[in-house]
Amino acid sequence: MAKVVLTEGNIRKQILNFAWPIFISNIFNEFYNITNSLIVGNYVSLEALSAVSACVWICNIFNYTFYGLGMGTGILVGKYYGARDKVNLKRVLDTALVFALLGGIASTILSEVFLTDLMRLCNISADLYDLAASYLRVYFLGHTAVLTYQVCFFVLRNFGDTKHQLYFSIVSSIVNITLGMIFVRVFNLSVVGTALATFISQLTMDFLTLRLLFNYDEVTLDIKNIDFSFEVVREICSLGIPASIQNLLIAISSMMIQSHVNTFSNEVIAGIGVAEKITNWGQMASLAISSAAMALVAQNMGAKNYERVRIAIKECIWISTVLTIVSVAVLYLAAPWLVRRFNDSELVVHYGTDMIRYSIFAMFFVNFSHIYNASCRAGGNVKYPMFIAVFCQCICKYLFVHIGLLINHDVHVLYLGTAFGFTLAGIIATIYFYNSKWTLENGLRS
Repeated sequence: MAKVVLTEGNIRKQILNFAWPIFISNIFNEFYNITNSLIVGNYVSLEALSAVSACVWICNIFNYTFYGLGMGTGILVGKYYGARDKVNLKRVLDTALVFALLGGIASTILSEVFLTDLMRLCNISADLYDLAASYLRVYFLGHTAVLTYQVCFFVLRNFGDTKHQLYFSIVSSIVNITLGMIFVRVFNLSVVGTALATFISQLTMDFLTLRLLFNYDEVTLDIKNIDFSFEVVREICSLGIPASIQNLLIAISSMMIQSHVNTFSNEVIAGIGVAEKITNWGQMASLAISSAAMALVAQNMGAKNYERVRIAIKECIWISTVLTIVSVAVLYLAAPWLVRRFNDSELVVHYGTDMIRYSIFAMFFVNFSHIYNASCRAGGNVKYPMFIAVFCQCICKYLFVHIGLLINHDVHVLYLGTAFGFTLAGIIATIYFYNSKWTLENGLRS
């Protein structure tokens, strides 16, 4: 496996070499995530598209939690790899994989048990309820697979290997699209077919990543000699759970906002659901660069190379800002064409385009929060980024939408709520980074 030492060499070149596979991988992952909506929107019905859109934040509750746990694993891997500590590195890898297996099984069981409560919280309407429930029951089966490949991907990233994630994402996307089309168009399985295709593609991703990790040269993974440690589980959770809680609360807040969205017509529900998926593309560049920032900061703090840490953060900010501006411009101009790829209803295109154009400029601000928060987490400070994100993207965003709709039940309140939450998050994250005693004392800024 091609690992990259990030404690020496040209920083800008390393950021770009590290980030571009993640960026392209994110494109495929987003395409992977929107495949279900594309297929049901074009080949099933508007109601099927609305059902998938209506329950997307229920799915994200678990996906975001798994992302945080994978991030916690990655931070430890970067730390021990930067310090060349092979013993602890193997212990982290062994523990993380066992934890992913057991945690994913537990998550599937809990999600199936509380399915009705989750759908009630999301205020899914009666005409969409059966479709949404069928989709979720199959989708939840993939929790173990999702948690496992999130852990594996963060391990690979913090080894400096981002290209394999790209290759695996491409393969998984092809599997998802191909099976989704077959299950829907040939076997007429509707939303169940798309969820089943997603589950199989997730298993494919697991097979590829695990096969790679069991055949690399730095630390040998031996299923007969697993070095499991509850202390490592505690460390993974202490680093990852704040990010998981942050993402979980954002997902719950968004699900509560979705309950307001679901009081509008199916065209509004579908349009906003499509727009949120497209708007996410505007932050893919900053997410890729933030992954580079996390790996660079983790490895160099492990090697106690603090000057290199500061230079890396500044370079990441400049590169990410330029790429985000380009992304925002492209998405603003292409919004109607992109929405129409999901559904050609004029009302869906209208609401989706408006949502994109009202909210897309906030990507410029959230870009800063991605880089600064990733840098803090890589240094072990996981609580303050969580507090900032929860305050801005949960509390403030929800209050904005809830109170705004009480004053005026207009769809523009929903558009502005997303922009408000992202913008506030970027501003406060920047203020914290440049005024915090912690960032100064730990060498992230001078």
